[in-house]
Amino acid sequence: MHTIHLPRLPLAAALLAAASLSLPALATENGVDNIGPGTDGFFVLPLDVNNLPDNMFAFNLYYNHYEATKLDISSLGGKVPGVKITSDAIIPRLDYLSPLRVFGGRLGGYVAQPYMRQQVAMFGMEGERNSQGDTTVAPIILWDMGKNLTVGAALEITVPTGDYNAARLANTGNNFYTYKPLLSATWLPTENTELSGKVTYSFNEENHDTDYRSGQLFHFDYSASYRVTDDLYLGVNGYFLKQTTDDKQYGKTVTFMGEDVDDGVRGQVFAIGPAAHLTFLKYASVELRWAKEFAVENRPEGEMLWAKLTLPFTL
Repeated sequence: MHTIHLPRLPLAAALLAAASLSLPALATENGVDNIGPGTDGFFVLPLDVNNLPDNMFAFNLYYNHYEATKLDISSLGGKVPGVKITSDAIIPRLDYLSPLRVFGGRLGGYVAQPYMRQQVAMFGMEGERNSQGDTTVAPIILWDMGKNLTVGAALEITVPTGDYNAARLANTGNNFYTYKPLLSATWLPTENTELSGKVTYSFNEENHDTDYRSGQLFHFDYSASYRVTDDLYLGVNGYFLKQTTDDKQYGKTVTFMGEDVDDGVRGQVFAIGPAAHLTFLKYASVELRWAKEFAVENRPEGEMLWAKLTLPFTL
């Protein structure tokens, strides 16, 4: 039904390495998030929700690959060379839809647990980590608006269960809680056309090991596809992310080398690319989605690949 979240690597690691500061200073994390942009694409929500079985489950298995060779730092005037960031993750997620009704919709929930490999190389420094990422849990309500439209609302909570050490360049956990109100929808405007979207807004807690609080984030995943055969959809997908408040450390707006950063190292990215979705065994599905990032500010700039297997079942 919904999304897991993968952490983005610390931008401040690049800033501080460039400034030749000590290793402990690499702990600061300008713009670190628990978003996992692009996680959701085709059919973000199931359709015809009121007619789905009671106590329905769906097992989802995601694979994600992200690679960036550029790092945008606005205060330095653009792209920083000599950077390579690679992330691979396998994420099992279990969805549940109950027969209970809340505010006219069906109540459900989901939990996701990523297992990740992070590799970072920049400014002559390297780091690698293979371990568990942060866990995401959420209650969700799904409203059946007819056979061709479902709307959902959730509150995602990302729990800092992942592996983290403030002195490391690469971490698979972020070491702070994130709370994300979420709205999503899947709509079939015509018999062969599918549109899906998901909007989240993130509130990040402080990383108590570094006294650092990442700014709030607006995030939008989207998908538009056309059915070319009974079982195959082809289309486009992508995401947009915009940081809306400044990063803070020790209660003050983050600065670089003693100078004020006008935007508080606020991140931004837009991505778009092709995608395919195949249904098999009547209800199961696989999908493959790729997206290229553009209009990047204060983040790595690269390419994202998502693969997803969905197997619904009842007990």
